[in-house]
Amino acid sequence: MPTATRKKKTLRKQVDDLAVALQKLVRLKAAVHEGKNGLIKCVSCPKWGHWKDMQGGHWIERTKQATKVIEEIIHPQCPGCNGFGMKYSTEVRENYRKYMHEMYGEDQCDQWLIESNKPANHFGPDIEEETKRVKALCRELEKQVA
Repeated sequence: MPTATRKKKTLRKQVDDLAVALQKLVRLKAAVHEGKNGLIKCVSCPKWGHWKDMQGGHWIERTKQATKVIEEIIHPQCPGCNGFGMKYSTEVRENYRKYMHEMYGEDQCDQWLIESNKPANHFGPDIEEETKRVKALCRELEKQVA
C-alpha cells in the first residue's frame, strides 16, 4: 500500500503559521520583559493577564497580507480589545494608535499603513525559515517564563 504524501502548504498557510508564531513571540517577550510571573498588559486598555490568556493583536488588521508578519505591528492585547474592541471601539483603536506612535513614531506608522495597501511580497522558503526561527525563539523564552 503506498504511503500518503504530505500536501505542500500554500504560501498563504505558511504566512498564517508565521503570523501565529509571531503573536506568541510578542506575548512571550512581553512576559519576559515584565517579569511578573507571566503577566502582561494589554496595549489598548489597562487589563493585565497571563501571556497564555492574552492575544497577539495586529495594529493593522491581519487581512492586509503585506504587513501581516511584521513583528513590530503585533502587540499583546486582551481578548476583548483584540476581537470586539478593534472592530467596534474607536477608543481601543485610538489607544493602540497612540501606543504605536509613541513606540515607533508617526512617520514609521504612516509607512506601515502605506505598505499595508501594497501587494504582499512573501517568498515561501523565507517564510518557512522565519517561522522556524520564531518558533525556536519561543521555545527559549517559554523556559524563561515557566
